[in-house]
Amino acid sequence: MRRIKVTSTLVALFITTLSFASSINFHEGNFSSAKELANKEGKKLLVDFYASWCAPCKWMDETTFADPEVIRRMNDDYITIKVNIDDFDGYALKEHYGVKVLPTVLIFDNDGKVVERIEETIPPSKMNNLLEKNKNPMSTRVYTPNSTPVSNTMTETTAAKSHTAKYKLQLGVFSSYQSTLKYYKEVKGLISQPIIILHDYKGSNVIYRVLTGSFNNTTEAEIYKTELKDAFNISSRLYY
Repeated sequence: MRRIKVTSTLVALFITTLSFASSINFHEGNFSSAKELANKEGKKLLVDFYASWCAPCKWMDETTFADPEVIRRMNDDYITIKVNIDDFDGYALKEHYGVKVLPTVLIFDNDGKVVERIEETIPPSKMNNLLEKNKNPMSTRVYTPNSTPVSNTMTETTAAKSHTAKYKLQLGVFSSYQSTLKYYKEVKGLISQPIIILHDYKGSNVIYRVLTGSFNNTTEAEIYKTELKDAFNISSRLYY
């Protein structure tokens, strides 16, 4: 039997290649350092806004961001960073860039301008098309708001937010934008807590979850749930 001799250098190269291609190299610093790095390396900056309680965000982590072609494109052509909206700095960025729907992906050019905004759960095929279209760091394409209508109309109420909060109350679940907007208009003047619209799926159908609050524990959430019911007859359920 012939033996194939493999040098240690080739083995190391093979292992390194596998390691490089196995996951996305998300930037571990903050948003500012990610922008600086993108500018230094002549790449665009891709920001993935997410939350630990966001099921579609987890789906993207397990599918879209695990796709080999997505991994290659993001590592080769972009500086990428994940922003948790429930962190103190992440919440400030969410407010600054008007993120109302999760998941949301923003792509910035070298001048720090948003050139792409996607407010939905993105499958691997669509993400690859998105990455290919935007990989040129010097493109000056005029940004057109995403077709998802919720983000262009809804405004979020302001309230103090703890960076450790992870519990929310679900006020309603809707299958259409029109129904979501109608309900939002009904409650926005009553709710003192922040409101966010979660873009989700039920089977193959798109749904919108209207969520409110930023509670540190279930006790806080239940107290506010009772207040909403007693004061405004608004029913809700715990969501986390």
